[in-house]
Amino acid sequence: MLFYSIVFPIISLIVIIWLLLRYLKGNDSLISVILWSVFLIIVSIFSVFPNASTTFAKLFGITRGLDFIIIIVFAVLVYTIFKLYSKIDKLEDNMNKIVKEVALNNEISLIDEEE
Repeated sequence: MLFYSIVFPIISLIVIIWLLLRYLKGNDSLISVILWSVFLIIVSIFSVFPNASTTFAKLFGITRGLDFIIIIVFAVLVYTIFKLYSKIDKLEDNMNKIVKEVALNNEISLIDEEE
């Protein structure tokens, strides 16, 4: 067996356990854990059985296994970018609300001090 055929499944298993622990602590959502676990399982399958990527690719109408893997990786990256963008947008909204509240509270306290 090749080196990556042994290392990738071990790393994938460690990451899946880490994701489950993060979910149990409430740090990750169940959907995120499931998606990453499926992705890691697919990576493990393709590392142990490299010809499996061609079989999966043909199921989806793609001619080469490597093209299928690249498409899967691209989809995971797009999903990750979308999630990060959503979190950043939510953080900006929360920060704007906090700044407005602090500004209003300071304005009220300045008026009280002037009187």
